[in-house]
Amino acid sequence: MKYVIFFLISLAFQGIVFAQQEPGVTKIFIVRHGEKEKGTDPVLTAAGNARAGDLMRRLKDEGIQKIYVSQYKRTQNTGDSLRLQLKIDTVHYAADTVCDKLVNAIMEHGDFGKTILIIAHSNTIPQIIRKFGVTDYPYGDIPDNEFDNLFLITYKKEKARVKVVKYGAKSGASAAMK
Repeated sequence: MKYVIFFLISLAFQGIVFAQQEPGVTKIFIVRHGEKEKGTDPVLTAAGNARAGDLMRRLKDEGIQKIYVSQYKRTQNTGDSLRLQLKIDTVHYAADTVCDKLVNAIMEHGDFGKTILIIAHSNTIPQIIRKFGVTDYPYGDIPDNEFDNLFLITYKKEKARVKVVKYGAKSGASAAMK
């Protein structure tokens, strides 16, 4: 019963739940899966596997406590290096464009107030960022050829902030600016 009430309250606030945690406690890293092969549920390409290694090296000292991946192989493969290096759990969530299933999975596992990594997709990352309180983040998908963004959502004085940094090999617009 307690879980159901908390879930309904959090949905009513449209993702502001994270902003109500203690300042400085919650950190949410979000990345798109690495470069992928073609097909309906493809694995990573050699470049995607290299990016997964870059992600592991970039985040291994950030205190990640849990990794959230969708049901697709490309997100799972992207997180494998970090999961194995840190010996931490991976939680599978069903990707949906409103991101309720992701929020539900985080609630079910009691990971509010922790440092987590979400590995998602070009069409869900903007919504995930807005869902966790960055309401002014722009709408629209991430370009299909862009894989090098690392988003970090933090909270200060109950306000969600997003910072975007690059990691690994340049891709998409970053590569075009060489």
